Amino acid sequence: MTRRSACGIFCLEGDWSNDLAHSSTVKPILELLSQGGGGAVPYVHRGCGTLEELEHYLRKWAQTGLRRFPILYLAFHGIRGGICVGDQRRANGQVTLDRLAALLGDRLSGRLIHFGSCDTLRIDRRNIQRFLKLTNATAVTGYRKAIGWLPSAAFEVLLFDTMRQRSFTRAGLRAIQADLRREIPALLRDHDFRMEIRD
Repeated sequence: MTRRSACGIFCLEGDWSNDLAHSSTVKPILELLSQGGGGAVPYVHRGCGTLEELEHYLRKWAQTGLRRFPILYLAFHGIRGGICVGDQRRANGQVTLDRLAALLGDRLSGRLIHFGSCDTLRIDRRNIQRFLKLTNATAVTGYRKAIGWLPSAAFEVLLFDTMRQRSFTRAGLRAIQADLRREIPALLRDHDFRMEIRD
């Protein structure tokens, strides 16, 4: 078993509603993981209501000084091949994988990006591999369909708990896939979960 010490999560979260009184957030997922009995998972959580905020924090995470947070957790509304930031009615609110790759650069070896967003990975495998090659990220995970708030929150606790136990080498990532298929196969199917490892 290729085990690792708990690895950190760098979470960027968009607005889930235009109603400012609506306070949904994925932060409780991170807080639960940070108190985990199998090894606390450190995290950073930042809200991104604008494209400028997203760009700022993506550049921060891509710096080598934040390698102790190898998982980028993007919690946003999603579209096929991208995420939505700010006002979804505006064209510049849709950020494609190619745009994300340009913002992140090519220094992401040993890092993984989880898209906690509906539909983002409902695209051709070649497009995902292009993103992985442009960024040099080790893998991406996410969903190929619309997902429910509470079911996906429960799923992501289990997903990140499994990830923290393995390295992000090719062998470690294959072991994560095997662990998930063995431990929560029904949830993988229900969420149409996808994990793509860089070729």
